[in-house]
Amino acid sequence: MTDDHGGPGGEDPPSHPDPELRDEVDPQARARALQSLLTEKGILSTDAVDEVIATYEGDVGPMNGARVVARAWTDPEYREWLLEDGIAAVADLDISVNDEVMELRVVENTADTHNVVVCTLCSCYPWAVLGLPPTWYKSPAYRSRVVDEPRALLREEFDTDLPDSVDVEVWDSNSEVRYMVLPRRPEGTEDMSEDELAELVSRDAMIGVERLADGGAIASDGGARAAGDAGTGADGNPSAEPTSTADVDTAGKPVPRVDDDGPTFAEPWMARSFALAVALTDEDEPGRAWEDFQSELVAELEATPGAEDGSDADYYGAWLAALERFLTDRDLVDEDDFAARVRAFADGERDAHEFVEGDPHAHADRLPEGHAEGAHHHEHPHDHGRSDDHGRH
Repeated sequence: MTDDHGGPGGEDPPSHPDPELRDEVDPQARARALQSLLTEKGILSTDAVDEVIATYEGDVGPMNGARVVARAWTDPEYREWLLEDGIAAVADLDISVNDEVMELRVVENTADTHNVVVCTLCSCYPWAVLGLPPTWYKSPAYRSRVVDEPRALLREEFDTDLPDSVDVEVWDSNSEVRYMVLPRRPEGTEDMSEDELAELVSRDAMIGVERLADGGAIASDGGARAAGDAGTGADGNPSAEPTSTADVDTAGKPVPRVDDDGPTFAEPWMARSFALAVALTDEDEPGRAWEDFQSELVAELEATPGAEDGSDADYYGAWLAALERFLTDRDLVDEDDFAARVRAFADGERDAHEFVEGDPHAHADRLPEGHAEGAHHHEHPHDHGRSDDHGRH
């Protein structure tokens, strides 16, 4: 498998502006310090940060993807359009995807083929239709095992057993191409309305780790795919031999599962760190495109495989460290000012109320234009399944 995430594979771990701060200071103080400095300099507003958080907590999520699936199930012409041009088809349902930075490909499950989606190097994911990726999707255990042993992973971690007669195809999302699975319509739903059908569609089915059975229940199977198989992609191109994506040994490690009904962001600092990166990236500013931040994030994730449990704290910890380096390397934030401001927040000398009305955050109605769907793509081909790619986290 090739590495198209933009990360500097094989290089020394990236340096942090202040390793002591990263290791010893609460991330909340660091995230607050970044926002307060950026706000003071007029680089971004508190409203922009709040709008990002509000959008991803309330307006973007798998309910959008479920609407797309239900329409495809009931409208054959729409289904064909969706498979040919995912972004245009979802836009017809007033779902906005930034087509300047990514492509959305929808792959269809059939009686003979089951599709599953991964981002092998980070967490590229079709935000506009599925929301933010679940914890397990970002974990090294999932990212590695779904490539090396997809049947076993689906069976052991998701109770999804696939008969040997069903081919498993694994699609690797990246910063340029993101994938979404079109599940098979459950039997016995012929009399259901489009809205009723949408209620049957789960996020995990659109990632491909679950199959929808009668009435929307979950079906399943197992068996391990040989890691060295090579084959032909759905596009007719040969797929590369898959490789493990992390130095840590993830064989047999459980995929972390959390309460899917929990909040989008487990901690305020995670929401703040995420929103700062989304609000700050600008395709028109040299060095500040989403891909530039993504490269920093991939490098951070590769340098810290200690995120073995795939927890949000580890993932967003890497996100925050990448953001700190992204900003200081571009002189958007001065390293000394940052260190001093972090200490001030950590010691209680400053308070978040100085730059945001209430803490953790206020809520707004819309995300600034151009940020509704991040740019997250990668492109690699693998086997078991054949073609793949990556996009914005």
